[in-house]
Amino acid sequence: MWRLFPVLLALGILLAAGCGGSARDDFSSSVVDTRNTVDGALAHITDDPSSKEELLGRMETSAEQIDRAADDLDSGKSPTEFEAEQGQLATAYRQLALDVSTAAKELRSPDFQSMVANSRGLSFQSFNRVNTILVRLRAQGIDVKPLGRH
Repeated sequence: MWRLFPVLLALGILLAAGCGGSARDDFSSSVVDTRNTVDGALAHITDDPSSKEELLGRMETSAEQIDRAADDLDSGKSPTEFEAEQGQLATAYRQLALDVSTAAKELRSPDFQSMVANSRGLSFQSFNRVNTILVRLRAQGIDVKPLGRH
């Protein structure tokens, strides 16, 4: 019986190690979850706000959500081959959060009132940067969609 114990112990360790997902799968899930959180935050901004003030408040709230999502992504583990993309994506999300927050602050300024009245939407380079990285990750086998336009 005691001779069998080391074999059973080794088998148990191997089985336990195989029960979790691979590092690539975990990273993929993290990227998709972060993308979905950010996309949801952006969608909430334009989801029929009742006033300009509500719109600007949603922009600030969404910027905070995007920033937290970037922190969560950045603090997670990634396979060695995706370390650069993980950092670049977190940085791009943080810049998007800053851009959304800054836009909300500027749109509250009287100097920008005419811009608000004549605007049909906002566009940020950081949004494009995020999507460039997501497309690159998709080409590397991570099943993630680009952010949507809202």
